[in-house]
Amino acid sequence: MSGEKEHMTEGARSKRQRFVIWHRFKKNKQAVVGLVVLCIFILIAVFADRIAPYWYDDQNPSRALMHPSGEFIFGTDNLGRDVLSRLIYGSRYSLMIGFFAVGISVVFGTILGVIAGYYQKLDNIIMRTMDLFMAIPQILLAICIVTALGSGLFNLMLAVGLSSTPQFARVVRASVLSTKEQEFVEAARAIGANDARIIISHILPNSLAPLIVQATLAMARAIISASALSFLGFGIQPPEPEWGALLAAGRRFIRTHSYLTVVPGLAIMAVVYSLNVVGDGLRDALDPRLKR
Repeated sequence: MSGEKEHMTEGARSKRQRFVIWHRFKKNKQAVVGLVVLCIFILIAVFADRIAPYWYDDQNPSRALMHPSGEFIFGTDNLGRDVLSRLIYGSRYSLMIGFFAVGISVVFGTILGVIAGYYQKLDNIIMRTMDLFMAIPQILLAICIVTALGSGLFNLMLAVGLSSTPQFARVVRASVLSTKEQEFVEAARAIGANDARIIISHILPNSLAPLIVQATLAMARAIISASALSFLGFGIQPPEPEWGALLAAGRRFIRTHSYLTVVPGLAIMAVVYSLNVVGDGLRDALDPRLKR
């Protein structure tokens, strides 16, 4: 009975904490607008098949390079494909790359950060290795990885994710170093809990706040990196409508048909801005002391 009551109390405390975080987050109007915009893009990506007026590779030379009009809201490209449809389908690729690349970074970064922060003997080896990778510009490291693995959606996500891993490892390590000295961790050790139980049940749940913020901000960087790689020809290959690839295809016509680069560029900017303001809002909500 006592255990059940304690469990209910813990659940109520957790629910109350989520409510407080959401209340703080709502005070940041920019973050709320960013969240709404991000949700709209996610819905567009999920329901692209139903929203897009044409298939993304539906070619018709007779309507090539038509300026924006009532029939083609964002115009057509040099092969007569509807730019709006390609933009809608392209949201799937860009958002998928952002989510999965950050997921890869979170998994590997968390594992390395926890090991480095919890086991002091391995700390120096892991962190010096991370410093070595961080000394290489992230986009250059991603280019090296995708060049070695080859182009393609999965390889692009893997390259962007691995190139971002050192930042996550450092964030998690710093959080683990501060958390493992807390009294509840010492109490868990005193009752005989092993390292795995301490890490999974006590350290990781109390290290999630900075990890969530870092993941949100890293998602914006991942989308930019993936778009840059596709623009340079190392990422998604034609005719797949990834936003960076759309920029690359439209640059030849930037003087005469600027909408081919402006439209995907604005889409990238909108998503990246939304992720950045949502990340800032989460940072203030999870740790209001940073706002002071």
